[in-house]
Amino acid sequence: MFALADSSGSRVWLIAAIIVGLFVAVAYIVHDSDDQSELVEKLSRKLDSPASVIPKSEQPTDVVRVTSTVVAQKDVLPGSWVLQKEDKPRPRLILPFESLEDGPSASRTPGEVSAEHANEEGFLGADSCADCHQTRHSGFLLTAHHRTSSVATQNRILGSLESPDNQLTTSDPDLSVTMHSKEDSVVQEVSLADWSVDVPMDVITGSGKVAQTFLYWDEDRLFQSFASYFSGADRWLTSPGFEDLDANFGRVIRTECLECHVTYIEQTEPPNHYQSSSAVWGISCERCHGPGKSHVEYHIANPESKTAEHIVHPNELPRERQLDICGQCHSGSFDFKKPAFSFRPGDDLSDFHHTLKPDFDDSGIHTSNQLARLRKSECFLNSEMTCTACHDPHVAQRGDEAFFRQACLNCHEAEHCGMRPELPVSIADQCVQCHMPSTQIDDLAGMKLQGLTLSMADHFIRVDREHAKKIKDQTTDSTK
Repeated sequence: MFALADSSGSRVWLIAAIIVGLFVAVAYIVHDSDDQSELVEKLSRKLDSPASVIPKSEQPTDVVRVTSTVVAQKDVLPGSWVLQKEDKPRPRLILPFESLEDGPSASRTPGEVSAEHANEEGFLGADSCADCHQTRHSGFLLTAHHRTSSVATQNRILGSLESPDNQLTTSDPDLSVTMHSKEDSVVQEVSLADWSVDVPMDVITGSGKVAQTFLYWDEDRLFQSFASYFSGADRWLTSPGFEDLDANFGRVIRTECLECHVTYIEQTEPPNHYQSSSAVWGISCERCHGPGKSHVEYHIANPESKTAEHIVHPNELPRERQLDICGQCHSGSFDFKKPAFSFRPGDDLSDFHHTLKPDFDDSGIHTSNQLARLRKSECFLNSEMTCTACHDPHVAQRGDEAFFRQACLNCHEAEHCGMRPELPVSIADQCVQCHMPSTQIDDLAGMKLQGLTLSMADHFIRVDREHAKKIKDQTTDSTK
């Protein structure tokens, strides 16, 4: 036995020491709790603003200090961490991760789909067509349809990955994004004050005509990144619809987004859980001809067959069914009547999509409502024309003025243009400039473009004398 146990005086002192220790511990806990409560209260006040989607009374209080200046609160926005400097509400960073330490999980890395690893719907991708259709395949690879989505690699990203042109700067120096390669991948490195995180750039969406925006995987969930590359400005800017000082990496990618950028992907759970290995990136041959698996298997087994089996030839479909193929993505905004990716060439599109604004006159970045506008044209009303009267989906035609002029002259004579004798030689043969005037876009259905203006050809083909005179005057002035 220790001598301390034999002394009643010592026992009294021991009990007193224990009591004092308990008071000190309780005081420390209370003080720490007060600090945490004060931090929560300050954050709640800052987040109780129009930008917050949850009332202060319902906001949870899971707050952690990330650095000496940056704090994070869990689930202020559903399923996300919101990070900001302790002393101001903006800028802020929104991350949909379980753990701030781990960042997004790459446990499901998206890859190219091959004929040997096709999805259950029978979509194989354009490369499965190459052996028998080499010319069509090689031309198609250059089209915007094919390039409208792909697995992100350094050589496919159009924006610079080298300093200083790889920076997205915001109106607050505490928030910036740097795009750069890292090992075998490309990342958006987001810096908030003295804290940073790497978000992978896994998938490119957009052909690059207007822009490229980027998606990333967090396990099987697909999200959009904060920074996009805009070709016209040759700059990295915030993605359409994002606020300058809200670096939101939590925008979920739904099937409504993917159906017009991807040939097929299997959704495992709404709103943004997908089987990445099922994806056929880009809009491939099969969105117009139907899934190719049965077709490929049949002709491999029957090489002597000269008749194409188990495949759709769109030009053999009735006019409206041909138009429906293009109308999947060129008829303005819509709601689904049936699951995404269930339409097949030859189906009636009205059974699958409910078009929200069939007479919509304006334009957007995704579509200028080409089909509805075309239907108003005398050319369309007085003929059997379809989209392929002017467009060959197998080749890249953008900027080929001679091709589109010839498309007009297949039905019209140059002498039919009453203003042609008055026009400068440089535009006298450019039918599209006068008869399909470009629509200027600076607001994408509420998604501002950081001061940029985009243009898309209006598919309402018409005689617009006022616009033609404007083109004439501009051209004449430029030649003086």
